[in-house]
Parts: sequence; structure tokens; C-alpha cells
Amino acid sequence: MASMENSVQNILDESIEQANRSLESQELLKQAQDMVIKNEKVDKDTAPISRITVLGGVLWNKTKGSLSVMDEHKYAGHFLTGYPNPLKVTGNFGMSALSNKGVKAAVVYSGKNKQGVECGWLLAFADTKNTGRRIYGECGAIDKFANIDWAQVETNLNNAGAVAEPSDQATGTSLYARIVGSSGKSAVGGVFSG
Repeated sequence: MASMENSVQNILDESIEQANRSLESQELLKQAQDMVIKNEKVDKDTAPISRITVLGGVLWNKTKGSLSVMDEHKYAGHFLTGYPNPLKVTGNFGMSALSNKGVKAAVVYSGKNKQGVECGWLLAFADTKNTGRRIYGECGAIDKFANIDWAQVETNLNNAGAVAEPSDQATGTSLYARIVGSSGKSAVGGVFSG
């Protein structure tokens, strides 16, 4: 079990590294600035790169098959690239916003665990002026995610830290996730297993 956890931690480290590399792309930063200018209806002087929060994420699927986006919720910010759907092995997503508003969102993936049981994995993250960098997760049987209370997810996210490692013994599912960053750039890494 320890070697599997080390393997998952190595994958999580790699996903954070990949997300951080994507944040160095001048093309991504320009895309983030353009997205904020368009959606916030501000001019370039109001939204210089220094006043924009950019978040890059890399997700890994370590389950038996592909995962599909079952539901999602955006609290703040704008998507540059949506969540990978389906999530076969790995995929990227990105968000941006004015720094004073920040980014905050959640996604629920569904798929089968190793026993062929339909399960769900919820990942929520934030980089806002009010909350700072936060990440939250849940996993388990699919019916747990039938009627999601997004306000409760937001409360849980606001009270979370920079690492999330939920697991569900009944389904054998787990989620390892982390958020890191500095000066308006955040990287999210997540590994879904089961």
C-alpha cells in the first residue's frame, strides 16, 4: 500500500510540475488577459497581467476506465480550457480572473472503480483574495453525488487547506490533490484512483 501511495504522490508531483510549466507560457498569460478583458468588460489598462489570477490544472485518471464530467460548478473566474472530458489518462484545464475576484470552481467526475461499481470524485479549488489557495475533495458511491449542495461544497472548500486526500473505504476510491502558487499564478494537481 505504501508503494502505491508513493506512486500516486509522484504522479501528483508531476501534475503540479506540468501545471506550473503551463503557467510560464506567454501565450496562456495573453489568453488569460484577453479572457478577463472580454468577460469583465474592462480595458487592457484595467487588467494588466499583474492584476490577473491565472490557474492551471493537470488531472490524472488512475481508475479502471475513462472518467466523465458528471457535474460542475463555477463560483468565480472564467475558463480558458474546460475540464478534460472524458478523462482517459491525463488532461489539463485553466481559469483566469481579475485578482480581486479570483477563481473558484468544482467538478464531479464519474466512472467505475476496480470492482466495476459506478463511483464519483469531486474536486473543488480556489485562489481568491478572501480564501487564498484552497482545495477540497470527496469520493465514493455515485449516489452520493446525485444532488450536490454547491453551497456546502463552497463552505467545505473555504475551510480546507492546500492538500486534499479523501478516500472511501467502501468503494476503494481516493483522490489526491494539491494547489500551490505565487504572485497570481496557481497550479492544481489531482489524481483520481479507485
